[in-house]
Amino acid sequence: MALASMTGFGRSELKLSNRLWAIELTSVNQKSLQVAVYGPEEWPLLESTLTAWIRPRVYRGKITVRLTSAEANARASSGWDETSLQASFAELKQLAGKLNIPFQPDARLLLELAESRRQNRVALPSWDDVLPHLQKTFTEALDRLVAMREQEGARLGKDLIMRVEQLEKLLEVMESSEKNAPERHRDLLLKRLKDLGLSVDLSDERVLKELTFYADRSDITEEIVRLRSHFSQFREELGGEKTGRKLDFLVQELLREVNTIGSKASEISTTKAVLEAKTEIERIREQVQNLE
Repeated sequence: MALASMTGFGRSELKLSNRLWAIELTSVNQKSLQVAVYGPEEWPLLESTLTAWIRPRVYRGKITVRLTSAEANARASSGWDETSLQASFAELKQLAGKLNIPFQPDARLLLELAESRRQNRVALPSWDDVLPHLQKTFTEALDRLVAMREQEGARLGKDLIMRVEQLEKLLEVMESSEKNAPERHRDLLLKRLKDLGLSVDLSDERVLKELTFYADRSDITEEIVRLRSHFSQFREELGGEKTGRKLDFLVQELLREVNTIGSKASEISTTKAVLEAKTEIERIREQVQNLE
């Protein structure tokens, strides 16, 4: 399975029992899989059935399914069946006469009769009858939804690779700028102590340990190693499936390491690179949240 976005759309149509059925699926971002089905209440098994068909194909996202229908000839004509309405009026008039009650038709009665006739013409088929046809049509719509999600996922994947490459360039700037930072930091400490008129015995092991401790606080070697490892993991995950949550975790780790480098920075060029890197990581985070 390819890298997939959580955003997609799929549609398919089916003609059944003189009705044109349309199935539309839309998906948006969601931490887990959530399915909402809107269709005829006469089919109580509809939601559970469609959800069962979706689960093997989609792992994350909010999926909305809408099943709508109209008479197959509704597009060609929206007129009323005059003959049918006249027959209904005649039947009502005859019944009113038998019951010895006045028959006073009006526009409201006309509308009610028209709606009643329409409902009779478009009675729903049974669930058992519609199920085989529905599965084929639904699968077509689901295929289109998944295809769109994968197309969008491929586009996002290319964008993320470009941004990781930009982060790698910024990391090179940080590494180069802070290459001799521990030594510079140690020399700066010695100078400050000397300026204060304090003598420092560099042969004293305890003094050396203290100087080394404070100097190492400016060393970003460990952060650089971990960032490069995260970049490698990021690329590997982009080649897999169901990667959204894993990538989201890696983004948090990237930001944590870059923030640490920022707190240790001793050069303006490093600080600038850190700020640019944080901007890129935020863009990556936004894109990753769209991935399944």
